[in-house]
Amino acid sequence: MERFFDTNNPIMRFLSRLVDLAVLNLLTLACALPVVTMGASLTAMNYVMIHQVRNEETYITKMFFRSLKDNLRQGIGLGLIYAVFAAVAVVDLLALRRFDTKETTALMLILTFVSVYAVALAAYSFGLLARFENTVRETLKNAARLSVGNLPRTMGMILVWVVWGAVLLYLHKAAPLAILLYGVSLPGYLCTLLYDPVFKKMEAGINPKSGAVSKEEK
Repeated sequence: MERFFDTNNPIMRFLSRLVDLAVLNLLTLACALPVVTMGASLTAMNYVMIHQVRNEETYITKMFFRSLKDNLRQGIGLGLIYAVFAAVAVVDLLALRRFDTKETTALMLILTFVSVYAVALAAYSFGLLARFENTVRETLKNAARLSVGNLPRTMGMILVWVVWGAVLLYLHKAAPLAILLYGVSLPGYLCTLLYDPVFKKMEAGINPKSGAVSKEEK
């Protein structure tokens, strides 16, 4: 029993991480409630997750609000860009559903793929904003470069969100609880596992084209 409750036990580490992700998810959703702060909230979530993935000492609440404050202005700007894109995509998809032709079906498939790709692009974007000092414009450009230059990882991130969406549909009535506890933190954590090795290379100076400076060096 002592071994089971040992904090170094893999099972206990796993359970502890699940609790941490639930706390982080609640913080992220709460701070995203004003909608306009959604981008800053997602940036703060990614900031904490990068430290978690690297097994660095992590104080979830303190680090979350520190990043939220530091990236509030740029986070709002970046979040609004993705919010506008999401709104346009939803309106277009709803409009295309009214027409039952091969052309509109093809357009819907293309728009759906672009929308799903944008989710992976957003993961890169908010991760970059959390970790590197740069303008919103350059952050978006770097996110686009990384998403194309690391296509297998990008496809993995897309798969993570597609599978998570399928899981929520399967859970049906339990989906609201799952969203409340792990709606963005669980898929976000898995995406961080995929993109963080790329960030480490950037921080080591292997990718000098990024034009970014690590915030941890400030």
